[in-house]
Amino acid sequence: MSRQTYREPNGRWGVKGISWAEIPDGLYGALYKLMDYEDVCDSPRRVASYMDSDLGPVRYQLIDEAHNVWQCPECGHIEQFEANGPISNGWTVCPCCARMIADDSEAVLDEEDDDEPA
Repeated sequence: MSRQTYREPNGRWGVKGISWAEIPDGLYGALYKLMDYEDVCDSPRRVASYMDSDLGPVRYQLIDEAHNVWQCPECGHIEQFEANGPISNGWTVCPCCARMIADDSEAVLDEEDDDEPA
């Protein structure tokens, strides 16, 4: 499903193929929420799959130490932080899957590190 809303660089936004004159005043808030939803999640099917699963906390994983890039293991959302991880930067939930981020987020570089014999 493609986006139904658009946002221009100057901040102006709207719904594709519909002028503001055609939209009843009471729908403005709902359409703004639709735009916010489309900014965060690319598919209603993805949201439905989250509703069917356990929404327990996630531990973001450090996937690129040199550039401080972290990833949610549940939905795959990737974010680069200036310093430290998501908790240190004030994040409490993943912006894509809305799962709580565990306070004890552990830095995990490449799963292959776990496969090495002790």
